[in-house]
Amino acid sequence: MGDEAMGDAVQGAKKLDRRVVRSRRLIIDAFERLLLKESLEDITVSAIAREADIDRKTFYQHFGSIDGLIDYVVAEEVERVLDDVERARDERGSADTEQDLHAFLKSVNEVMCRDIVLNRRFFEGIPADRLIERLRQPFERRIIERGILSKHLPGQYVSWCVSFLFGGMLSVYRSWLLSNQEASLEEITDVINQLIIHGIESLVIAS
Repeated sequence: MGDEAMGDAVQGAKKLDRRVVRSRRLIIDAFERLLLKESLEDITVSAIAREADIDRKTFYQHFGSIDGLIDYVVAEEVERVLDDVERARDERGSADTEQDLHAFLKSVNEVMCRDIVLNRRFFEGIPADRLIERLRQPFERRIIERGILSKHLPGQYVSWCVSFLFGGMLSVYRSWLLSNQEASLEEITDVINQLIIHGIESLVIAS
């Protein structure tokens, strides 16, 4: 299942039968429990179905594949993050690039904090380039559809900016999650925030 289909699925979640929503949640929860115990490449549809106490047919009806399940999870997080950005903008009553970035990074930080161990397993199990693309594509599509950057940037720049943002941001998070984590998540997020908004010069100690 591709990014567009997954995004449409998330947007239409409120219209779904409650049984469908419940089944999808059971499957996702089962997958996440397995991911805490096994490597991503070792997890099978059969194992997820057993863990969720469903049959394989039900899994395939909802997600089609494990990749489809991961895309759905990503799409849910994309919507949550962008909802937070738009909510913060509505509260301010105006669009501001720097404030939008602050809201975006704050929301991403909350996603990372929600379950650091689980997030580490995702970063361990998915190659960096694939993970970046997996997140970049739905974010780019939904940012364009929502017009979040259209007031600040010419349309052709949005893709470049999103690629730059996710390439750097996810590389830093990946390095932090797979290291001994001497720095706190708040410190890492602050560094990312400074780099994105003000560039490397913002971190240089004045001589």
